[in-house]
Amino acid sequence: MPSAARPARALSMLRRLLTLALIVAATPGAAAELQDYLPGGRVWNRATPTPASVLGFEVGERHVRPDQLVRYLEVLAESSERMRLETIGHSHEGRPLVILTVTSPENQARLEDIRTGRLEALLPSGPDDAAPTDEELAALPSVLYLAYGVHGNEASGSNAALAVAYFLAASQGPAFERRLQNTVILLDPSLNPDGLGRFAHWVNMHRGNQVVADPEHREHREPWPNGRTNHYWFDLNRDWLPAQHPESRARLEVFHRWKPNLLGDFHEMGTNSTYFFQPGVPTRQNPRTPQANLELTRTIARFHAEALDQDGRLYYTEETFDDFYPGKGSTYPDLNGSVGILFEQASARGHAQRTTSGLLTFPFAIQNQVRTSLSMFRAALEHRQELLRYQADFFHGALREARVSGGGAYLISLEGDVARTVELLQLLQDHQIRVHTLRQDVTSADGRRFSRDSTFAIPRGQAQHRLIESLFDTRTSFQDNTFYDVSTWNLALAFDAAFGRLEQKGLEAVLGPEVRQAELPRGSVVEAQGQPKMALVSGGGFEGREDHAAGRKMPYAYLLDWSSSAAPQALYQLLAAGVRVRLAKEPMSVETPEGARPFERGSLIVPSGAQEMEPAAVRQALERVLAVSGVDALAVDTGLLDGADLGSPKAPPLTLPRPLLVVGSGVSTYEAGEIWHLLDRRYQIPLSLVEKARLKDLDLSAYTHVLMVDGRYQDLPIEAVESLRRWVRGGGVLVATKRAAIWAHEMITSRKTPEMGTGPKAARGPQRPVEANPEAPTEEGLEDLAEEASAAKGTATREHGSPSWLATYADYEQERAKDLVSGAAFQLELDPTHPLAFGFPEPTVAVFRNHSRLLQASPNPYETPARYSSHPLLAGYASETQQLRIAGTPAVVAGRVGNGAVVRLADNPAFRSYWRASERFLLNALFFGSTLKRMVPPDRWLEPDPGR
Repeated sequence: MPSAARPARALSMLRRLLTLALIVAATPGAAAELQDYLPGGRVWNRATPTPASVLGFEVGERHVRPDQLVRYLEVLAESSERMRLETIGHSHEGRPLVILTVTSPENQARLEDIRTGRLEALLPSGPDDAAPTDEELAALPSVLYLAYGVHGNEASGSNAALAVAYFLAASQGPAFERRLQNTVILLDPSLNPDGLGRFAHWVNMHRGNQVVADPEHREHREPWPNGRTNHYWFDLNRDWLPAQHPESRARLEVFHRWKPNLLGDFHEMGTNSTYFFQPGVPTRQNPRTPQANLELTRTIARFHAEALDQDGRLYYTEETFDDFYPGKGSTYPDLNGSVGILFEQASARGHAQRTTSGLLTFPFAIQNQVRTSLSMFRAALEHRQELLRYQADFFHGALREARVSGGGAYLISLEGDVARTVELLQLLQDHQIRVHTLRQDVTSADGRRFSRDSTFAIPRGQAQHRLIESLFDTRTSFQDNTFYDVSTWNLALAFDAAFGRLEQKGLEAVLGPEVRQAELPRGSVVEAQGQPKMALVSGGGFEGREDHAAGRKMPYAYLLDWSSSAAPQALYQLLAAGVRVRLAKEPMSVETPEGARPFERGSLIVPSGAQEMEPAAVRQALERVLAVSGVDALAVDTGLLDGADLGSPKAPPLTLPRPLLVVGSGVSTYEAGEIWHLLDRRYQIPLSLVEKARLKDLDLSAYTHVLMVDGRYQDLPIEAVESLRRWVRGGGVLVATKRAAIWAHEMITSRKTPEMGTGPKAARGPQRPVEANPEAPTEEGLEDLAEEASAAKGTATREHGSPSWLATYADYEQERAKDLVSGAAFQLELDPTHPLAFGFPEPTVAVFRNHSRLLQASPNPYETPARYSSHPLLAGYASETQQLRIAGTPAVVAGRVGNGAVVRLADNPAFRSYWRASERFLLNALFFGSTLKRMVPPDRWLEPDPGR
């Protein structure tokens, strides 16, 4: 048989294999062993273990669990010299993250030499390094990365991985062996095993002997939070850039270890859809992605079309999906020298479901994913030389592009926040971005001074130039204003870091050594006024000074700066250990041998006395906490300081927070998960997750704080609303964001009576998983904004002069996008004297905004610690109409209600755990919310104050 005919024959075999699976799904137990349906031994190795022989069911008959998936790959790797299975990490729930590396046995024997040889040939060693010749590239294999199931309930990809792995192990013949000799395949069967496990359990649990295709059947209606997300309810397909989770960090390490030529990112979409593969919308490609990438994507698309044309499968391209945000699995490769391809298969969300196009079965969905997996394999082989040339030109071209645009380096500084600096450096290193220290203080191109002690330089002239430019991009105008995801991800704004640009001239002279590894230093106690530092000894005492029992003086108190992002962790641990801590609401200054050291508002005071434990025990607890958190404390011998004294009534005691997060149906899964992850993982603060439906029966007195993120709360029973009101007035602190903040103002602060169960929205059942931007306004939200948006658009005209009321049907998406805020960075102005603004290094901060709602302003002007600036847009897209609407409006409103407090945040303070700049609002509310003083608005100043 001619070699060109073998791929067609292989596809025919897989068609038969999965057609069998479809029959089995319809009539369980009716099929014989899989081997009986395969062609003769001339092409297939009949000794290769099939999925059914290991799992006990055919591909598509049931949904595979993560442990079963890994087990089958283990058996294949043990039986085939072509395969090597590697555990690259573990998920949050401890499940192994694995990569199956497939190539010829000869390549397996020298795999590390192949890997390092590829990188040496493709990556420039310096600015004058010549690109590899065609002869050098001809000796290199292409590398294909097949990535399945980043969304756990988009399961056809991970189940297709079973069949693809079998195909790669069982295929035989000289032509196939030659293909493996020229290719390395990295097969990642489940990028999100925790989500896959959650989903597989649900659908298998509800699969009966008879497959039920009714869309209302419980199998197709996952409960909140569903299996799309990982353990902390994050969308891992948005985490390639933030890299906040072990699943993402593991796959990034593999990606950069190999620099694949092609990456296939296999997803599912709405049940009534067909099949999509890239290219996406051409005008919505990331501007840093070379045009050659789009042309290669179009070339590769022909392979997918051919594979699907054979059976008349419906598909489409260049619509719906874009390639803009580089934190997605199909776009991150494009800014890293690879070609990423997104695949979206209509989802059965179970085993079979009726659709507008007829019956959609799980095996049918698997078939399409297998077909395009193999067409990716063909494309990687037949365009090997072209893909390698593109990759080499990408990295060498990046250096040329940096030179043409002026070279130099980006400066970034987080002065005073060592913990966040370490995290920032680690993130850059995860993305293979080279970072240097400075030999001297420098001045940026715009005239700002940067200290060598706290500043790092990121040279623009390096292989990752295009990704670096994207990370520091502040553009606010775009070719196309429609975004599938977000429109900015500026790293410095997200981390609240000072940044600037250093010119190329004299750059080498000021660059210090490259940062190889960033580690958080141990915190300690520093003695003020020149006393010898006290070191904790094993006997429990202190060297150099004795405790009170021995007649010697202990420090009067210890002071901790709140500006460090590690300070909240230290504060929680101190309070949890029983140490009493007070909050400095006024600035103060301490004399040291180096001069006066200021402590700003928000600093923490740990007195040695006024404790339930002995001073030595306070010191021991403090030392333990400082060592882990990396925070330093200053020991002082007197409470009489410049500024506020340590016993001032403006230094109230703090209490241990016991927060509750409202979760469940109607609550944003993503934003609830981001708060959970923030407190649980980053700050080690226990957080109770309580279903919204249980609030009416819950004893809220066990909690100090109730956190409510974006979501629908109109369905809360009146009993739950009244319980929350009583709890707040009794001393509880309610912290609400976005739509929850609007609800809290209406129902808790203003005390409206809820109207329950009325209107069409209240009658809606469980909603389908969102297929597009999960943070974009929902249809309900757009309805809520319709009246305000129409007023803004009423006078608009098109370029051709037609009035907007003559809008054409085809222009709907583009016109609608003009009134959205597409994930942009906005500037807030802060009141630094307000406890909710303590610890911010500057009087302004950038927040991430992806909606159009506004907070109701407080009638008391002293209850607004943050508001949007007069020209708020910093980066990303927002229409001029929206910018004008948002400018000057409140972003944070915090005031007392009875003995408690309500804190309302216009935006999500912890977006994707990446937007670190605004998370301090939540932490300040958690620790300082109960200290807010009661303030009478100006129009009531002449009235008697009942609180006195």
